[in-house]
Amino acid sequence: MSSPWSKWSVYEYMRHTYMRSGRWPDLPELVDKFPTVPPAEIKEGMEEFELTLTIGGNRIAK
Repeated sequence: MSSPWSKWSVYEYMRHTYMRSGRWPDLPELVDKFPTVPPAEIKEGMEEFELTLTIGGNRIAK
């Protein structure tokens, strides 16, 4: 049986956390929140989220 969570679940959790608090969760928090998602897939979700925050030159958008 596969997990109902995916890298997009991780992405959305990160997005909502960032919008509410101005910070994004780190890997240990995400592993705790999504224990059935493989770490590689959690990292993919993190990468997708970080891509949405970067602008030209790999700077974080403010």
